[in-house]
Amino acid sequence: MGQQTIKTTAKLSAAFLALCMWTASASALSLEENGFEKGEVEIQYEALYTDDNGGKGTYKHEQELEAQFGVTDWLRLTVGIGFEEEEDESSFDFSEIEGSVQFKILDAEKAGFGFGLYAGISKEFAQDDDEKDEKEFAIGFIAEKSIDKWFLAGNLFYISDIDAEEDEQFEGVDYRYQVKYQMNERIALGIEGYGSYKDFKDEDEGSSNEHIVGPVLYLNHEIGDNKGMNVAKLNDDEDDDEDGLELESQLGLLFGTNDESADITVKWGLEIEF
Repeated sequence: MGQQTIKTTAKLSAAFLALCMWTASASALSLEENGFEKGEVEIQYEALYTDDNGGKGTYKHEQELEAQFGVTDWLRLTVGIGFEEEEDESSFDFSEIEGSVQFKILDAEKAGFGFGLYAGISKEFAQDDDEKDEKEFAIGFIAEKSIDKWFLAGNLFYISDIDAEEDEQFEGVDYRYQVKYQMNERIALGIEGYGSYKDFKDEDEGSSNEHIVGPVLYLNHEIGDNKGMNVAKLNDDEDDDEDGLELESQLGLLFGTNDESADITVKWGLEIEF
């Protein structure tokens, strides 16, 4: 078996296992991005620590895994799972699962502005006996723009509760934004913000509306040479110029802007793209 065939098999196997094992968690503090291509696989890990969890005087620790696969240059699938550990608990509990699909409408490199559509469904598992599992549907758009060394990105999703009692259902919006400055090839600094308005219909649902914002540090690194590693380009002579694994780590400190949000949220993440 040739070396190129072995690499092709390895990548296809990795993509298949990733899609089977992981989902993107709806509560993750990360933006959905519009930049992807056919055959591209991206694995993301994120850890979150919140202090004074929404005025409850407790902390919460979450870990989430996500896998994304570029089916075509305009279609990407995302799947994954989430775990959480609350105060006075000694282990992580399986907390959430989600699957989503993303369509690229405008390519930033070609049109100068990136735009895409997103749709996903998630299920959050109750951690207490007196609570019920929650299912949530989200649909919306992804936008991004590069200006010299600056990168601007935003997500806006309509969210709705499904499969719940009528008096417990909600509908609202979820937003995410990022302003990033690329200092050099490996280091970038930015500001990220996340929030949600969980229910427009019931003023008493204010406790569900959370808004946080803060600085984030990004570190990029490339490893090796992926000659022949991209499934979509195995027979392309330009493969020799392709980079190997691309790693990006993130460290952020975000602050709540209302009483219902956690006072402090520390986020750490690692993205591997190949």
